[in-house]
Amino acid sequence: MLGINQLKLYHLIFLFFFFVFSGKAQNEIGSPYSAYGLGYLSNANNFRIMSMGNTGIGSRENYNVNIDNPASYTAIDTTSFLFEGGLFAKYTRLKAKGIDEDATTASLGHLLMGFPLNRWWKSSVSMVPYSTVGYSVTDYDYVDDIGSILYEYKGIGGISRVNWGNAIQPFKFLSVGVNTSYLFGTIDRSQKITFPDSLYMIKTKINNSVSTGDFYFDFGLQYFTELKKDIKLVVGAAYHPKVNVNAKKEYIARNFIVEANNDEKFQDTIAYTSYKGTIIFPSGYGLGVSLAKTDHWFFGVDYKFDNWQDYRSFGASDSLVNSRSIAMGGRLVPDFSSTSYLSRIDYRIGAKYYESYLKLRGKQLNGFGITFGFGLPIRSLAIKGTKSMINLGFEIGRRGTLEQNLIRENYANFFFGVTIYETWFFKRRYK
Repeated sequence: MLGINQLKLYHLIFLFFFFVFSGKAQNEIGSPYSAYGLGYLSNANNFRIMSMGNTGIGSRENYNVNIDNPASYTAIDTTSFLFEGGLFAKYTRLKAKGIDEDATTASLGHLLMGFPLNRWWKSSVSMVPYSTVGYSVTDYDYVDDIGSILYEYKGIGGISRVNWGNAIQPFKFLSVGVNTSYLFGTIDRSQKITFPDSLYMIKTKINNSVSTGDFYFDFGLQYFTELKKDIKLVVGAAYHPKVNVNAKKEYIARNFIVEANNDEKFQDTIAYTSYKGTIIFPSGYGLGVSLAKTDHWFFGVDYKFDNWQDYRSFGASDSLVNSRSIAMGGRLVPDFSSTSYLSRIDYRIGAKYYESYLKLRGKQLNGFGITFGFGLPIRSLAIKGTKSMINLGFEIGRRGTLEQNLIRENYANFFFGVTIYETWFFKRRYK
């Protein structure tokens, strides 16, 4: 039977995810730059790694599911079951010439599970966002004999990723893995043209919707060795090939009038098309290295490159260029076995710099972020050596530039989640 402390833990998990799925979390990010390409690429992973600058390629630990490198799954204990879920919130301050606005959004961060299939084969199931779109931009023009013209551009949606990962360890020092993912989702972009100075001009609204649904693969490799007692070196590599993802596009343009209650009433359909095609997701690779002492400290460095110049959506390219990033991060647990709660906290910190896949007005948009966070052991179970914990993470950064009349985004991200580490797969002995 379950003990009282375990029942309290499961009640906490139930209430947490009830709040997640019944809350008013929105799949938006409030960034005008998400109007391009596939939107804002999330790079989601477990909150431990995200709090260390996203240094996951060379990370290999037995109490979290690391989807950045599927080769890491073989580190999962043969008697354990891992689960993690979390919320993600973002505050963004947009600055440009004549613009100073704030945006606050929230969404489900991820759901991750990891478990052994046998002694040498480990697996994971996860659901994470791949990209998100969320923007609202207005622009004005003036034409003689017509007056003011108001253009409104909006976008919402994104692509999600359901992942089944598998890894094996053919040699004592080597692990290989693959993530088989299904990408799905819809990105809706709209343009509305109205005439504030006239009651009689015909207003127009254009909706452009792209839906995806297809498989995607990425591969991982990790070499690991023990330099001396409890000091481990890991060298990792990750690769995802170029993939043609099936998609469907719908375009509709309609005239409308605004009724007394401000509702839009459509009058005529000007144009409608619906057809199938493909979106080319480019190839990319990453390299990572880490040093760690079991249950005490970790330090890692990652480098990633993606060939976004190959991107095409229904045969058309966008303002995309090749992207690259470098990140470093670490964590420290002062004394995992201590009776002091503060000594058992997992303290995390990291930093990253990246050149994004957007190039606008001759400027490639770059950014940087500083991350930090805490893993708070669940007190009632910590005495038994559990690695279940509550995760709090933060990221403060900047993206974009004020040059060429572009927009600079200063942002602050907040992560909140729960990691459950349970021992399930073992045989009991009776005397």
